[in-house]
Amino acid sequence: MLLISSCQKEPLLVIPTIKVTTVTNITMTSAVSGGEITADGGSAITARGVCWSTSMYPKITDSKTNDGTGLGSFTSSITGLVAGTTYYIRSYSINAVGTAYSGQTSFVTVQSQEYNPTKDVVLLKHEFRAAWLTTVGNYDWPPKNTTGEVQRAALISMIDRLKVLNFNVVLFQIRPSSDAFYQSTLVPWSMYLTGTQGVDPGFDPLAVAIQACHERGMELHAWLNPYRIGSTSNILASNHPAVIHPDWSIIFENNRYLNPGMPEVKAHLQDVIKEIINNYAVDGIHFDDYFYPAGAKSTTAPFGFNDKATFDKYGGTLSIDEWREKNVNDMVRDVNLMIKALNPKVVFGISPQGVQANSMTVYADATEWLQNKWLDYLAPQIYWQIGHPTADFNTVIRYWNTNSNGVPIIPGLAAYKYGDSAYPFYTLQEIQNEVNLGRTLSSVTGNCWFRVAYFQTNSLGTYIQSTIYPSPSLLPKLGGFSEPVPASPVTTLNQKTISWNAVSNAKLYAVYELVRDGNTSNWNAHSCQISTALSYTGLSGKNFLVIAINGKEKSGYDKVIYVQ
Repeated sequence: MLLISSCQKEPLLVIPTIKVTTVTNITMTSAVSGGEITADGGSAITARGVCWSTSMYPKITDSKTNDGTGLGSFTSSITGLVAGTTYYIRSYSINAVGTAYSGQTSFVTVQSQEYNPTKDVVLLKHEFRAAWLTTVGNYDWPPKNTTGEVQRAALISMIDRLKVLNFNVVLFQIRPSSDAFYQSTLVPWSMYLTGTQGVDPGFDPLAVAIQACHERGMELHAWLNPYRIGSTSNILASNHPAVIHPDWSIIFENNRYLNPGMPEVKAHLQDVIKEIINNYAVDGIHFDDYFYPAGAKSTTAPFGFNDKATFDKYGGTLSIDEWREKNVNDMVRDVNLMIKALNPKVVFGISPQGVQANSMTVYADATEWLQNKWLDYLAPQIYWQIGHPTADFNTVIRYWNTNSNGVPIIPGLAAYKYGDSAYPFYTLQEIQNEVNLGRTLSSVTGNCWFRVAYFQTNSLGTYIQSTIYPSPSLLPKLGGFSEPVPASPVTTLNQKTISWNAVSNAKLYAVYELVRDGNTSNWNAHSCQISTALSYTGLSGKNFLVIAINGKEKSGYDKVIYVQ
């Protein structure tokens, strides 16, 4: 019998099965990865490793390692990389059938510690960092039922704290009720100082605040309410303008206001501001959002705020709303002109309601002021969070940025909402996001915070100091006053000491340390010394630049210096 043996099939060969491992130990020029081969496909593994490229899906024709043969795990050392670059990586294995690749992953090499002038960018933005120090109702200051010495000490302590938090402007409310927190021949001492209007507190709060601010390198802007007198229950001093001239004031909803349409009131307000500028070294004059009272604008009761006699006398062919708007606009224009005539160094700013339509309900047409450049900055009170359904912070701030007409926009932030359960969205991160958003907009140059008591000693104050304002800032240039711009200092490095030459017109020099923004090519400049010194000792591995300062004028910088 003939026996025939059966045929045996050769085993089917396939490419191996492989996966890539996590990339670790990433530096500027190297990294560690590897792979794991779980099946050889029926044929011996003759080569294995990782391959990488700046393009997706690298192959072994790109850069690669050779990490032995056989099944199992392997580790790959990747070298020759470029700092700050995104790479794509795959593991590979080769058998008789061909080359198998794992799935793809990516990583970014660490950026160089040294600033590269050919591709990196310095971000140096001077910020107006202001706090409203509110005196009406004794909200922030002064403490009630205390002596003048206690009040003076408390005022200086508040300014000290603002300096620690790296604020550079105090908006000090010196005229809350057509009265004064300063020595005046035109209006009485404020009732909020002693409890009785017209009583001398024994010291001059405005003079004390100016001295304290200037000694600490800060500015003092005098904050005035132009028309408000206050509740009809308040007892006015005999020398209050509304007592001397009762026809100047109007009672509306149990509050008194000066009548904005009267020429005598307009002249009085100018005299008040003139007295302040002539007698005090204020850096600015500041109005808030109180003009005509809320509710005065009405289609059903247009003369509920009863200025009809004044309107009949001076309104001409204008409607009541047009005339009231004109009264406020004329006042803003004339105050600005007078300030510039008296002292062009003094800046003029207004903080209207955050939304233009809301501001118009009190006849405050902020867009008109911007278009005519009747002020040096606008500080709209944008007291709503990003994503608010009717007054989204993002939408509102962009409106003012677009309509700034070259006037700096310094949005007001609602510090008073932080920590209040009624405003759960107003978190530390929300506040940081609002500040960050403003920093991306070309016309936004800082923030005003309402109000001092809400961030003096709590976690918001700590967060401002550590995260939002971690270093001091020079003030941006506001207004049209100019001084000679100093030349850029020439910097040299000797070991770790940076030195520079004295330049003409320079009063101070500012040293900035550059901190890379994440893994980007942007470097944020943080001030680390502002003084008359001509040298600075830097830390190893850090980048620095130096500018010269003359008032609000700043030089450029000659180069970035890296301290090894």
